[in-house]
Amino acid sequence: MTYDPDFDGVQVAKGGVEPTTMDPYEIGWYIESADEEIYGPVSRRTLRQFLEDRTITPNTLVRHCTQPEARPAADQPTIMEQLSLDAKGSALGDRLAEAWPRRKRDQLALAEDSLPCAWHNRPAVLVCVRCHAPYCNRCRAKPFRKQFFLCRRCQVGMWNRRVVAMIFDICMFLYFPIIVAGIIAGAVFGAGETVASLLIFIIDLIGVGLLFVRDSLLRGAGLGKRSAGLRVVQSRDGKTPLTIGQGVLRWLSQFVPIFNLVDAAAAYSDPLLRRYGDRWAGTRVIDTEKKLAKDRDKIARRLIKRGVQLPPKFGLTMEGLARLV
Repeated sequence: MTYDPDFDGVQVAKGGVEPTTMDPYEIGWYIESADEEIYGPVSRRTLRQFLEDRTITPNTLVRHCTQPEARPAADQPTIMEQLSLDAKGSALGDRLAEAWPRRKRDQLALAEDSLPCAWHNRPAVLVCVRCHAPYCNRCRAKPFRKQFFLCRRCQVGMWNRRVVAMIFDICMFLYFPIIVAGIIAGAVFGAGETVASLLIFIIDLIGVGLLFVRDSLLRGAGLGKRSAGLRVVQSRDGKTPLTIGQGVLRWLSQFVPIFNLVDAAAAYSDPLLRRYGDRWAGTRVIDTEKKLAKDRDKIARRLIKRGVQLPPKFGLTMEGLARLV
């Protein structure tokens, strides 16, 4: 698998050629500079070049896009294994502010290497924690100043599934029972308007209560989330389903006029996919294991056609992502 700069893409393995095992740490590094700015993404090759020409030091904090936190470059074996630099006694600080290119094209050149994007005919710059696909600059979630763990497809896809699940649950717990109650009260029992209104009010009140606790009563996933392949877990361990108290707290934000719209859209632009309700309650919405395995298998088969084979396991798990704050 070789990169042809005139082709602006990656040539893939053809015929009976064995696919090359992908090295996810080849790309997708962020650098936390001494000036408190974050630069990146950059490739591992760029990081090593920065270390060799002393643009950064072994003490400079770096983080791969699939890692939960930054560590000194000297503590990242995948960076230092081919370098002979001595981390002991190295100077603090760096020269990133003056060395970092101003043109976006030059910045992009620092991020690319030989890994192909899973969806576009161009080199990848980051790796998605969720689907494990390497992806190019066109597939990055916005705004770029945030360090997203997911590619744009996964970020938007999960947000869309959450919205659809919420609409489905509202219909099932509020509107559908009210319609049924109205039909029963009017047609079956021949009840008057007052009795029908009272029955609808009672059904509506029960529906609102069930809407608050639906996810906790059904072990982390209400009807909508279960059909969408989602579940709600506690952020303290990323596995335990939310409690009834957390279920009530995370839904309070949806009953505040105007703010409920802001809250519903917050997960779209948050690297950890959190609504404000999730932040208050200490919960996270993640994929079910079945849904995650299905999507990762789809990406693996797609990459095989491009001559790239995913390694068995790497990076941050979705449970680990749920534990981040």
